[in-house]
Amino acid sequence: MSPLLFALHLTAAAQSMGPWLDAALPAASSDSGEGLTVDCPENHLSGGVRLPPAPDLYRIIDADRTWGRPEMIELITRTAEEMAWLRPHAGPIIVGDISRRYGGLLDGHKSHRAGVDADLGLYWGNGRTQVGGFPNGKPDDLDVETTWLLIRSMLDTGLVERILLDQALIDRLKRYTILSGELSRDEAERIFPEPNQRHWTDIGIVHHVPNHREHIHVRVLCYAD
Repeated sequence: MSPLLFALHLTAAAQSMGPWLDAALPAASSDSGEGLTVDCPENHLSGGVRLPPAPDLYRIIDADRTWGRPEMIELITRTAEEMAWLRPHAGPIIVGDISRRYGGLLDGHKSHRAGVDADLGLYWGNGRTQVGGFPNGKPDDLDVETTWLLIRSMLDTGLVERILLDQALIDRLKRYTILSGELSRDEAERIFPEPNQRHWTDIGIVHHVPNHREHIHVRVLCYAD
């Protein structure tokens, strides 16, 4: 979807996302014949790419920890370009850890070993981000509209396998998408599944994980070799 069509969608009356949502969700992407798979390496990074500097689009906390698979670099750069177009007055995306150059154990994380996981800052207040770190704001201070645009822009790439976030923030985002008409209730359930559902970790895309109140953790699909 082009940025222009996407912006027009934001101002249109509420309507079903239909094919857009089907294409964005991981199960559809991995079965679409486009060469995407969830079977990514787990403990090493081969052929990694370091996220290039682009301070007008995003700010990197530690460049030595921003090596990723090409899919991850594509996700971040495409998302940052779309966010700059949609929210030119918002702060740049804050990019935390991805992986080291050859992957493997990264201190402070259980994952981030294969260039498929990245930590991205949230938007607070009126599109505010904090350069150099992730502020631990209150859920009520979350800029839900801009943070939803960040999530939707990532989904728009078709590269997202899963997003991890604190449940208090998920609840605010889910409520916003329904009340604003961005999503129908059924569509919101497909993206933000209720944690009390059976097998809820196997459905949807945005899931609760503790210690994710100040940033988003996103994992990408991999291109099949």
